[in-house]
Amino acid sequence: MTKQVPLTYTLFVLLVLFVFSKGWAQSAGSVVITSPTEGATVPGPIIELALKVDKGNRGDGVHLYVDGRFEAVVKGDRYLFKGLPAGSHRIDAKLATRKHEELGPSASVTFKVE
Repeated sequence: MTKQVPLTYTLFVLLVLFVFSKGWAQSAGSVVITSPTEGATVPGPIIELALKVDKGNRGDGVHLYVDGRFEAVVKGDRYLFKGLPAGSHRIDAKLATRKHEELGPSASVTFKVE
């Protein structure tokens, strides 16, 4: 004797598979700072920031902060910080929407400028 799966269950499973195959599932995205590395000492005053960004379904760009102050919106994977004085600094990168609403994914790095 074989057991039959109810039609509503089968349709639900097919719908879920369809939604995921079309990329309609929400993707939060991610932000990773690849350079400079945590605790590094870098020559200044121009510092190149390298990012690896997955914008997910809602992300449009990345808000950058230096020592807690807003610096820029970045849409690519590189940014040049110009004129950073010698000493310790912290950069925060936060994924944001087109309307500049900051989403959850973020990254930070602390480094020293010579």
